[in-house]
Amino acid sequence: MKKYDFIFVGVLLIIGLAALLGFKLVENAQSTGNIYAKIFYQDELIMVIDMKTYDYTVYNTQYKNQIHVGRAEEGIFYVPGAIMTEDEMQALWDLDEYASSNEIVGIKLLIQDEKIEVDYQVSPRDLCELQPPTNSSLEPIVCLPNKLVINVVTNMTSDQFIPDAILE
Repeated sequence: MKKYDFIFVGVLLIIGLAALLGFKLVENAQSTGNIYAKIFYQDELIMVIDMKTYDYTVYNTQYKNQIHVGRAEEGIFYVPGAIMTEDEMQALWDLDEYASSNEIVGIKLLIQDEKIEVDYQVSPRDLCELQPPTNSSLEPIVCLPNKLVINVVTNMTSDQFIPDAILE
């Protein structure tokens, strides 16, 4: 590579880092101090969770009966997954008595330290579980094999948390 190629790559790297820093600063400036996780399944918003208090809102969708919130006070939520079967859930049922006794077939979400992560799911290469916990709107959790997307929202006020069309 020539000298100018190195200079060009260096300039692009500096511009990229400056843009990333700018995005982070804008996110922090717009933050209200509240952290919410919006759970989308098959491109439909099914649930919103307050990641500080574990309060949740389940939307009145066709998937509402597949959402389990019995362990919400522990920060554990179960949501539907596209490729989950009872046979594939046996590994979770062996580890999780609540999931076993309720025969839950779905994805286990865990909220700890105001960060959300996929704790258990079934997909090729377990892509969803490998994503790190997040509390940033710039780092959504995308689980394409299971058609699940988790967006973190930091600029929403508590008044906006409870929408009009909710189940609970």
